[in-house]
Amino acid sequence: MYGHTLGEHLVASQTDDELLAAIGRGDQAAGAEIVRRHLGYVLHICNRKLGNRAEAEEAAQDVFASVWKNAGSWQSGQAKVTTWLFRVASNRCIDILRRRRPTANLDEISEPSDPSANAEEELQIADRDRIIRAALDTLTPDQKQAIELVYYKDLKQREAAEGMGLSVAALESILRRARAKLHQTLAAQRDPLEMI
Repeated sequence: MYGHTLGEHLVASQTDDELLAAIGRGDQAAGAEIVRRHLGYVLHICNRKLGNRAEAEEAAQDVFASVWKNAGSWQSGQAKVTTWLFRVASNRCIDILRRRRPTANLDEISEPSDPSANAEEELQIADRDRIIRAALDTLTPDQKQAIELVYYKDLKQREAAEGMGLSVAALESILRRARAKLHQTLAAQRDPLEMI
């Protein structure tokens, strides 16, 4: 404990839930500890989604500002703190990506292609997406979250497991059951898919 005060040692021994409760009461040491514990994780998520270190650092700052602002409404037991941080970081990255979209010069905009040429293809894609969404809705909430994190948000299994508060083995088990259920559901839908 050299170089640390007794208060810092006590804060460091608190759970994430206890730290959020303390942050909600305005405890700055608890705020510093939650940043110390989770900054690397949040930066990794933001950097992976944004591909830009400066924007990732900006997003991470916004995430922890949101933690400070919303810690008072945190309800222990609802979700793991890392799951909440993942969600806040993901939402902040989406905001930054939307802001990043360039505005085109009117002279650079090409003439629109014939919309009727792609209409049938778009209908096929929309039907396929509807069937896949319906199949995803048959999964349990943890199965659906695991599939979304690994296959749609492109997280590594270790990152997804951490975000869900699980071991990698538990996540792999959930993914196995989810894929089996999706395969079964989509196999039952095969005839409608072939008619498209």
